[in-house]
Amino acid sequence: MFVRAHDPVMHSEYLPPGTDGPVLVACDGASASSEALFNAGRLAIRALGGPLQVLGVCEPTPGVAAGMDVLLVPAELDEARRALMVEDVRRAISISAAGDPAWDVDVQLGSPARLLATEAFRRHASVIVMGIGRHNPLDRLFGTETTLATLRESRVPVLAVCPSFPTTPTHAVVGLDFSAASVQSARLAARLLAPNGRLTLVHVRPRFEHPSADWQAWDADYGRTLPPLFDQVRTQLDPPEGVTVDTVTVRGDPASSLLSFAQQAQCDLIAVGTQRHSFLERLMVGSVATRVLRTARCGVLAVPSAA
Repeated sequence: MFVRAHDPVMHSEYLPPGTDGPVLVACDGASASSEALFNAGRLAIRALGGPLQVLGVCEPTPGVAAGMDVLLVPAELDEARRALMVEDVRRAISISAAGDPAWDVDVQLGSPARLLATEAFRRHASVIVMGIGRHNPLDRLFGTETTLATLRESRVPVLAVCPSFPTTPTHAVVGLDFSAASVQSARLAARLLAPNGRLTLVHVRPRFEHPSADWQAWDADYGRTLPPLFDQVRTQLDPPEGVTVDTVTVRGDPASSLLSFAQQAQCDLIAVGTQRHSFLERLMVGSVATRVLRTARCGVLAVPSAA
């Protein structure tokens, strides 16, 4: 969330692949999360346009070690599991109040994170809608980690929702570091809000307190750069009519401060940009996005950088 004094805000010309493309909803047919997923999918197509497509991923059954050999699982068994997931997904759609039997449903065999990211890019999807578990340790371990792994692979924004995610969010908090990805996350978050919604841009500035005159001068200079940077971002957002935009600056650790503010504000959605310029950063996604996704008590929108 930090930006150096005098750094110009990065003009966000970046749009996710296929902004008018399909909304891709990742679903395995589990009834516990389907309602929130389908509601979030409907919200996304209203805001971004395009059709809704449901994609399930069935992991292939691993071979069984037998001494020095590996016994391969017959392909027919995995195909049967895939067909069963298709039935589960279609059933989940049919019993959900937010579901539509006309939606396109596809289930493929493969690694969930990689296949979802690959298919989203190939289909020019505007966003991937996924679930995050918050009810018990297994939900947090498997549901959230799969979503995080998808974010590591994806070039397309990921909207992660918990079962309590509202049909129409009214307040979104954006972690703004003035990068192109964070500005784009603010743009997308604004479009997902209700007509009378509120978008809060939160910048976390460093808490490197030091008694030296040089530090105090730098800190004062830093503070003077923020109002014009916020103004530049406001001009780029073009929020829907009725959506109000306000700005907040806090001090501290970026992830902890953002999460604390979002919890106090009781927001429906946290939006962040992710920066991945190296192999190590690609694995880590970015500590802010990772911690927000693992800890937030609301929906999370993560927008990858164009790099």
